[in-house]
Amino acid sequence: MKMQRRNILKALGAAGAAGVAAGIPGLSLAQEKSLAATTFPGAWEESHRAILLPAFRKATGVQANLVASLAVDTVAKINASRAAPPFDVVLLDEGPYLATRSEGIYEKMPVGRIPNLKDLPDKFIDPTGQGAFVSAQIYGIAYNTERIKTAPTSWSDMLKPEFKGRIGLVSMGSTLGSAWMAELARINGGSEDNREPAFEFIKKVLPNVGAVAANPGVLATLFQQGQIDFSVHYINNIEALRAKGVPVALARPDSNWGLVRSTMHIVKNTKSPDLAAAYINEALSLEVQQKMSEAPYFVAPTNKNAKFTGALAAIAKDMSELEAFRQTDWIKLNPRRAEYIDRFNREVKV
Repeated sequence: MKMQRRNILKALGAAGAAGVAAGIPGLSLAQEKSLAATTFPGAWEESHRAILLPAFRKATGVQANLVASLAVDTVAKINASRAAPPFDVVLLDEGPYLATRSEGIYEKMPVGRIPNLKDLPDKFIDPTGQGAFVSAQIYGIAYNTERIKTAPTSWSDMLKPEFKGRIGLVSMGSTLGSAWMAELARINGGSEDNREPAFEFIKKVLPNVGAVAANPGVLATLFQQGQIDFSVHYINNIEALRAKGVPVALARPDSNWGLVRSTMHIVKNTKSPDLAAAYINEALSLEVQQKMSEAPYFVAPTNKNAKFTGALAAIAKDMSELEAFRQTDWIKLNPRRAEYIDRFNREVKV
Protein backbone atom coordinates (compact mmCIF):
# COMPACT_ATOMS: atom_id res chain seq x y z
CA MET A 1 0.00 0.00 0.00
CA LYS A 2 1.44 3.37 -1.04
CA MET A 3 1.95 5.76 1.83
CA GLN A 4 1.99 9.50 1.33
CA ARG A 5 5.32 11.27 1.74
CA ARG A 6 4.43 12.91 5.02
CA ASN A 7 3.23 9.65 6.56
CA ILE A 8 6.47 7.94 5.57
CA LEU A 9 8.58 10.71 7.06
CA LYS A 10 6.53 10.66 10.24
CA ALA A 11 6.86 6.90 10.49
CA LEU A 12 10.62 7.10 9.96
CA GLY A 13 10.98 9.76 12.62
CA ALA A 14 8.90 7.78 15.10
CA ALA A 15 10.60 4.48 14.44
CA GLY A 16 14.11 5.90 14.24
CA ALA A 17 14.84 3.81 11.19
CA ALA A 18 16.31 4.81 7.85
CA GLY A 19 14.14 4.81 4.78
CA VAL A 20 13.28 6.42 1.48
CA ALA A 21 10.52 8.99 1.23
CA ALA A 22 8.28 9.08 -1.79
CA GLY A 23 9.49 11.85 -4.07
CA ILE A 24 12.51 12.58 -1.85
CA PRO A 25 15.10 9.83 -2.62
CA GLY A 26 17.43 8.79 0.16
CA LEU A 27 15.97 10.94 2.92
CA SER A 28 17.17 9.17 6.07
CA LEU A 29 16.16 10.68 9.37
CA ALA A 30 17.42 7.90 11.63
CA GLN A 31 20.43 9.83 12.91
CA GLU A 32 18.89 13.30 12.58
CA LYS A 33 16.87 14.00 15.68
CA SER A 34 17.24 17.76 15.92
CA LEU A 35 17.37 20.83 13.72
CA ALA A 36 18.46 24.39 14.50
CA ALA A 37 17.00 27.04 12.20
CA THR A 38 17.08 30.83 12.18
CA THR A 39 14.34 33.31 11.48
CA PHE A 40 14.00 37.09 11.69
CA PRO A 41 12.63 38.75 14.84
CA GLY A 42 9.03 39.98 14.92
CA ALA A 43 6.37 38.82 12.46
CA TRP A 44 8.76 36.34 10.85
CA GLU A 45 9.39 34.53 14.12
CA GLU A 46 5.68 34.57 14.96
CA SER A 47 4.66 33.17 11.58
CA HIS A 48 7.37 30.50 11.54
CA ARG A 49 6.42 29.30 15.01
CA ALA A 50 2.72 29.29 14.20
CA ILE A 51 2.87 27.83 10.68
CA LEU A 52 6.24 26.47 9.51
CA LEU A 53 7.35 24.61 12.64
CA PRO A 54 4.09 22.63 13.00
CA ALA A 55 4.22 21.73 9.29
CA PHE A 56 7.81 20.55 9.63
CA ARG A 57 7.01 18.54 12.75
CA LYS A 58 4.06 16.92 10.99
CA ALA A 59 6.27 15.99 8.02
CA THR A 60 9.26 14.68 9.96
CA GLY A 61 8.28 14.06 13.57
CA VAL A 62 11.05 16.47 14.61
CA GLN A 63 10.65 19.68 16.61
CA ALA A 64 12.99 22.36 15.21
CA ASN A 65 14.82 24.76 17.51
CA LEU A 66 14.06 28.22 16.11
CA VAL A 67 16.42 31.13 16.81
CA ALA A 68 15.53 34.74 15.98
CA SER A 69 18.59 36.37 14.44
CA LEU A 70 19.31 39.22 12.04
CA ALA A 71 21.07 38.13 8.83
CA VAL A 72 24.39 39.83 9.59
CA ASP A 73 24.54 38.22 13.04
CA THR A 74 23.63 34.83 11.60
CA VAL A 75 26.48 34.93 9.07
CA ALA A 76 28.96 36.09 11.73
CA LYS A 77 28.05 33.15 13.98
CA ILE A 78 28.47 30.66 11.14
CA ASN A 79 31.86 32.08 10.19
CA ALA A 80 32.97 31.91 13.82
CA SER A 81 32.32 28.16 13.96
CA ARG A 82 32.49 26.70 10.47
CA ALA A 83 33.49 23.19 11.53
CA ALA A 84 30.57 22.91 13.96
CA PRO A 85 28.03 25.52 12.84
CA PRO A 86 25.40 26.62 15.37
CA PHE A 87 22.62 26.36 12.78
CA ASP A 88 21.58 23.74 10.23
CA VAL A 89 19.36 25.93 8.05
CA VAL A 90 19.28 29.74 7.96
CA LEU A 91 17.00 32.52 6.75
CA LEU A 92 18.82 35.50 5.21
CA ASP A 93 18.05 38.69 3.35
CA GLU A 94 19.21 38.66 -0.25
CA GLY A 95 21.94 41.27 0.33
CA PRO A 96 23.84 39.46 3.11
CA TYR A 97 23.45 36.17 1.26
CA LEU A 98 24.93 37.47 -2.00
CA ALA A 99 27.76 39.12 -0.07
CA THR A 100 28.74 35.72 1.36
CA ARG A 101 27.77 33.39 -1.49
CA SER A 102 31.39 32.78 -2.50
CA GLU A 103 32.63 32.10 1.04
CA GLY A 104 31.81 28.38 1.07
CA ILE A 105 29.43 28.40 4.02
CA TYR A 106 26.34 27.02 2.23
CA GLU A 107 25.67 23.54 0.87
CA LYS A 108 24.35 23.01 -2.63
CA MET A 109 20.62 22.48 -2.51
CA PRO A 110 19.74 18.78 -2.98
CA VAL A 111 17.04 19.36 -5.59
CA GLY A 112 15.74 15.79 -5.41
CA ARG A 113 15.05 16.21 -1.69
CA ILE A 114 13.28 19.54 -2.09
CA PRO A 115 10.55 18.81 -4.66
CA ASN A 116 8.74 22.09 -3.96
CA LEU A 117 11.59 23.94 -5.68
CA LYS A 118 9.78 23.16 -8.93
CA ASP A 119 7.02 25.58 -7.92
CA LEU A 120 9.29 28.64 -7.84
CA PRO A 121 9.24 31.07 -10.79
CA ASP A 122 12.57 31.40 -12.60
CA LYS A 123 13.15 34.81 -11.00
CA PHE A 124 13.11 33.20 -7.55
CA ILE A 125 15.64 30.46 -8.27
CA ASP A 126 19.24 30.98 -7.14
CA PRO A 127 21.42 30.28 -10.21
CA THR A 128 24.26 28.85 -8.08
CA GLY A 129 21.98 26.34 -6.36
CA GLN A 130 23.05 27.39 -2.86
CA GLY A 131 19.69 28.62 -1.66
CA ALA A 132 15.98 29.05 -2.27
CA PHE A 133 14.01 32.29 -2.32
CA VAL A 134 11.33 31.39 0.20
CA SER A 135 9.51 34.69 0.63
CA ALA A 136 9.45 38.39 -0.14
CA GLN A 137 8.54 41.66 1.55
CA ILE A 138 6.85 44.53 -0.23
CA TYR A 139 7.66 48.08 0.74
CA GLY A 140 6.04 51.40 -0.10
CA ILE A 141 4.99 54.72 1.40
CA ALA A 142 3.77 54.30 4.98
CA TYR A 143 1.68 57.13 6.38
CA ASN A 144 -0.64 58.10 9.22
CA THR A 145 -4.18 58.13 7.83
CA GLU A 146 -5.53 60.50 10.49
CA ARG A 147 -2.92 63.20 10.03
CA ILE A 148 -2.48 62.73 6.26
CA LYS A 149 -5.92 62.60 4.64
CA THR A 150 -4.68 62.26 1.04
CA ALA A 151 -2.25 59.38 0.48
CA PRO A 152 1.22 60.46 -0.69
CA THR A 153 2.06 59.27 -4.20
CA SER A 154 5.78 60.00 -4.47
CA TRP A 155 8.91 59.92 -2.33
CA SER A 156 9.36 63.58 -3.28
CA ASP A 157 6.27 64.32 -1.15
CA MET A 158 8.63 64.03 1.83
CA LEU A 159 9.92 67.49 0.87
CA LYS A 160 6.58 69.22 1.46
CA PRO A 161 6.71 71.77 4.29
CA GLU A 162 3.59 70.40 5.98
CA PHE A 163 5.59 67.31 6.97
CA LYS A 164 8.20 69.21 8.97
CA GLY A 165 9.31 67.05 11.88
CA ARG A 166 7.00 64.19 10.85
CA ILE A 167 9.22 62.18 8.45
CA GLY A 168 10.83 58.96 9.66
CA LEU A 169 13.94 57.39 8.15
CA VAL A 170 15.46 53.95 8.68
CA SER A 171 19.18 53.24 8.92
CA MET A 172 21.07 51.83 5.94
CA GLY A 173 22.32 49.16 8.30
CA SER A 174 18.94 47.51 7.71
CA THR A 175 17.98 45.78 4.48
CA LEU A 176 14.98 48.09 4.14
CA GLY A 177 17.17 51.19 4.47
CA SER A 178 19.72 49.99 1.92
CA ALA A 179 17.06 48.91 -0.58
CA TRP A 180 15.17 52.19 -0.25
CA MET A 181 18.30 54.30 -0.67
CA ALA A 182 19.09 52.33 -3.83
CA GLU A 183 15.61 53.15 -5.10
CA LEU A 184 16.05 56.84 -4.27
CA ALA A 185 19.35 56.82 -6.14
CA ARG A 186 17.80 55.22 -9.24
CA ILE A 187 14.81 57.55 -9.50
CA ASN A 188 17.13 60.55 -9.09
CA GLY A 189 19.62 59.47 -11.76
CA GLY A 190 21.98 57.25 -9.77
CA SER A 191 22.28 53.51 -9.15
CA GLU A 192 23.18 50.88 -6.55
CA ASP A 193 26.87 51.75 -6.86
CA ASN A 194 26.25 55.50 -7.18
CA ARG A 195 24.25 56.66 -4.17
CA GLU A 196 25.16 60.33 -4.46
CA PRO A 197 21.68 61.33 -5.77
CA ALA A 198 20.08 59.50 -2.82
CA PHE A 199 22.23 61.34 -0.29
CA GLU A 200 21.46 64.64 -2.01
CA PHE A 201 17.75 63.87 -1.72
CA ILE A 202 18.06 62.95 1.97
CA LYS A 203 19.88 66.24 2.66
CA LYS A 204 16.84 68.09 1.32
CA VAL A 205 14.50 65.93 3.44
CA LEU A 206 16.44 66.35 6.71
CA PRO A 207 14.62 69.53 7.84
CA ASN A 208 11.40 67.46 7.83
CA VAL A 209 12.88 64.42 9.61
CA GLY A 210 11.63 63.75 13.12
CA ALA A 211 13.44 60.48 13.82
CA VAL A 212 15.89 57.97 12.37
CA ALA A 213 15.19 54.33 13.29
CA ALA A 214 17.88 51.67 13.57
CA ASN A 215 15.66 49.02 11.98
CA PRO A 216 12.10 48.41 10.70
CA GLY A 217 10.89 47.28 14.12
CA VAL A 218 11.87 50.58 15.72
CA LEU A 219 10.33 52.43 12.77
CA ALA A 220 7.02 50.67 13.43
CA THR A 221 7.21 51.70 17.08
CA LEU A 222 7.66 55.33 16.06
CA PHE A 223 4.44 55.12 14.04
CA GLN A 224 2.65 53.45 16.94
CA GLN A 225 3.78 56.14 19.36
CA GLY A 226 2.73 58.92 16.98
CA GLN A 227 6.25 60.30 16.61
CA ILE A 228 6.26 60.11 12.80
CA ASP A 229 3.59 60.22 10.09
CA PHE A 230 5.42 59.39 6.85
CA SER A 231 8.18 56.90 6.01
CA VAL A 232 9.13 53.84 3.99
CA HIS A 233 8.00 50.50 5.38
CA TYR A 234 7.04 46.89 4.71
CA ILE A 235 3.44 45.77 4.27
CA ASN A 236 3.64 43.16 7.03
CA ASN A 237 4.76 45.74 9.61
CA ILE A 238 2.07 48.22 8.56
CA GLU A 239 -0.69 45.60 8.58
CA ALA A 240 0.45 44.44 12.02
CA LEU A 241 0.08 48.02 13.26
CA ARG A 242 -3.36 48.34 11.63
CA ALA A 243 -4.46 45.19 13.45
CA LYS A 244 -3.57 46.94 16.71
CA GLY A 245 -5.70 49.95 15.77
CA VAL A 246 -2.85 52.25 14.69
CA PRO A 247 -4.11 54.60 11.92
CA VAL A 248 -1.57 53.73 9.23
CA ALA A 249 -1.66 52.56 5.61
CA LEU A 250 0.74 51.73 2.79
CA ALA A 251 0.57 53.64 -0.50
CA ARG A 252 2.09 52.83 -3.88
CA PRO A 253 4.88 55.22 -4.94
CA ASP A 254 4.70 56.47 -8.53
CA SER A 255 7.99 54.62 -9.10
CA ASN A 256 6.21 51.33 -8.14
CA TRP A 257 6.31 49.07 -5.10
CA GLY A 258 9.66 47.80 -3.88
CA LEU A 259 10.47 44.14 -3.25
CA VAL A 260 13.01 42.58 -0.90
CA ARG A 261 13.52 38.83 -1.17
CA SER A 262 14.57 36.39 1.56
CA THR A 263 16.47 33.15 1.14
CA MET A 264 16.95 29.88 3.02
CA HIS A 265 20.15 27.87 3.02
CA ILE A 266 21.58 24.60 4.27
CA VAL A 267 24.70 25.41 6.27
CA LYS A 268 27.95 23.72 5.30
CA ASN A 269 29.00 20.96 7.75
CA THR A 270 25.53 20.58 9.21
CA LYS A 271 24.99 17.23 10.87
CA SER A 272 21.36 17.24 9.72
CA PRO A 273 21.42 17.88 5.95
CA ASP A 274 18.32 15.81 5.22
CA LEU A 275 16.27 17.52 7.92
CA ALA A 276 17.49 20.88 6.65
CA ALA A 277 16.29 19.96 3.16
CA ALA A 278 12.94 18.83 4.56
CA TYR A 279 12.62 22.12 6.46
CA ILE A 280 13.19 24.19 3.31
CA ASN A 281 10.79 21.98 1.39
CA GLU A 282 8.06 22.74 3.94
CA ALA A 283 8.90 26.46 3.82
CA LEU A 284 8.26 26.34 0.06
CA SER A 285 5.08 24.28 0.32
CA LEU A 286 1.84 25.78 -0.93
CA GLU A 287 0.13 25.24 2.43
CA VAL A 288 2.79 27.09 4.44
CA GLN A 289 3.24 29.89 1.91
CA GLN A 290 -0.49 30.46 1.58
CA LYS A 291 -0.97 30.75 5.34
CA MET A 292 2.01 33.06 5.79
CA SER A 293 0.74 35.38 3.05
CA GLU A 294 -2.55 35.92 4.86
CA ALA A 295 -3.46 37.90 8.00
CA PRO A 296 -1.81 38.66 10.30
CA TYR A 297 1.61 38.10 8.67
CA PHE A 298 1.30 39.17 4.99
CA VAL A 299 4.62 37.68 3.88
CA ALA A 300 4.58 37.63 0.07
CA PRO A 301 4.82 34.06 -1.28
CA THR A 302 7.29 32.77 -3.86
CA ASN A 303 5.40 29.55 -4.63
CA LYS A 304 3.74 30.31 -7.97
CA ASN A 305 0.59 28.40 -6.97
CA ALA A 306 -0.18 30.61 -3.97
CA LYS A 307 -3.23 32.87 -4.22
CA PHE A 308 -2.95 36.54 -3.37
CA THR A 309 -5.65 37.51 -0.89
CA GLY A 310 -6.55 40.36 1.47
CA ALA A 311 -4.01 43.17 1.80
CA LEU A 312 -1.59 41.45 -0.60
CA ALA A 313 -4.25 41.19 -3.30
CA ALA A 314 -4.76 44.96 -3.08
CA ILE A 315 -1.11 45.36 -4.09
CA ALA A 316 -0.54 42.49 -6.52
CA LYS A 317 -3.10 40.25 -8.15
CA ASP A 318 -0.65 37.42 -8.81
CA MET A 319 2.98 36.35 -9.03
CA SER A 320 3.54 38.03 -12.41
CA GLU A 321 2.79 41.44 -10.87
CA LEU A 322 4.97 40.70 -7.84
CA GLU A 323 7.92 39.85 -10.09
CA ALA A 324 7.60 43.27 -11.78
CA PHE A 325 8.13 45.23 -8.55
CA ARG A 326 11.34 47.20 -8.09
CA GLN A 327 14.23 45.06 -6.83
CA THR A 328 17.72 45.93 -5.65
CA ASP A 329 20.84 44.77 -7.48
CA TRP A 330 22.69 43.61 -4.38
CA ILE A 331 25.68 42.40 -6.38
CA LYS A 332 26.34 46.01 -7.37
CA LEU A 333 25.44 47.41 -3.97
CA ASN A 334 27.32 45.07 -1.64
CA PRO A 335 30.93 46.12 -2.45
CA ARG A 336 30.19 49.67 -1.25
CA ARG A 337 27.48 48.95 1.30
CA ALA A 338 29.71 49.35 4.37
CA GLU A 339 30.96 52.67 2.99
CA TYR A 340 27.41 53.90 2.43
CA ILE A 341 26.24 52.76 5.87
CA ASP A 342 29.10 54.67 7.49
CA ARG A 343 28.30 57.79 5.47
CA PHE A 344 24.60 57.58 6.34
CA ASN A 345 25.42 57.23 10.04
CA ARG A 346 27.69 60.30 9.87
CA GLU A 347 25.50 62.57 7.78
CA VAL A 348 21.91 61.63 8.63
CA LYS A 349 21.21 62.92 12.12
CA VAL A 350 18.23 64.64 13.72
